[in-house]
Amino acid sequence: MGHIRIAKASGFDITSADGVLSVKIENTDDIVIAYSGGTKSTIVGTGLAEADAMKIKKAIDIMDGAAGPAPLVELSTKSIAVSGALLT
Repeated sequence: MGHIRIAKASGFDITSADGVLSVKIENTDDIVIAYSGGTKSTIVGTGLAEADAMKIKKAIDIMDGAAGPAPLVELSTKSIAVSGALLT
C-alpha cells in the first residue's frame, strides 16, 4: 500500500496514496482526499490553500505504483489534524 506522510508540529501523520479519486479544498481551508472505496481523509488546518492541495497531489503522483519511503509533505502550516471517514 502506498502512502504519504504529512508533516505536523510533532512528527507526521500518514494517509493512503492508493485509489485516490480527488484532492480538493473544502470548507475554505480543509483538504479532502476522496478514495475509490467510499472513504476519505480530511486534513484540517488553518490557512490551507490550493497550493497545499497541489503538494498533496504531487506526493500522491510520486507514490503511484511505487514502493519505498513515503514522501514527507510540508504544508503551509504544521498545525494540522488528519482524520478518516466514509464519504457522504
